[in-house]
Amino acid sequence: MKPIRIFALLLTAVLLFSGCDRIRSMMGKPTSSDLERIRVEKEAQQKAERDSIARAEEAAALEAQAAEAAPVKTPAMAPKVSTGNLHRYCVIVGSYVKEYNVKAMTAKMEKAGEQPFVIPFKTGFTGVAVYTTDNFREAYRKLTQIIATGTVPSDTWIYDTAWGRHK
Repeated sequence: MKPIRIFALLLTAVLLFSGCDRIRSMMGKPTSSDLERIRVEKEAQQKAERDSIARAEEAAALEAQAAEAAPVKTPAMAPKVSTGNLHRYCVIVGSYVKEYNVKAMTAKMEKAGEQPFVIPFKTGFTGVAVYTTDNFREAYRKLTQIIATGTVPSDTWIYDTAWGRHK
């Protein structure tokens, strides 16, 4: 027999009797047992993620039911401003759907020495404002001043009442 045929015959015998796992381990690749372990770990991780999502959805549903059952009140900590009392520009430090968030930001601003007031928007959000003026530069100056104190989020913004998005 020629040497090439002998080599091919030996290689075939090695592959048939030792299997792919032997060659894969020699090459540094994962074997079938490693692949099975990885698959089981991945399935366990996916199951944990599905369970976590299901728990979060259940909690959200319970919270929604509780919110529907609770009577809707206007925020008691900050006065609502009528449209006639608003100037052109308002510095808004937060805009919230939930009443308790409005109250928390109002209390935080009062503690910081500001005089917050709320502006209800047509979208269902309620804005917590700390300053209103007809001069944009004054509003911008107040915005940068209040952000520099660190008592408000950096996404504090200026609302132009000419947009007409408030009630």
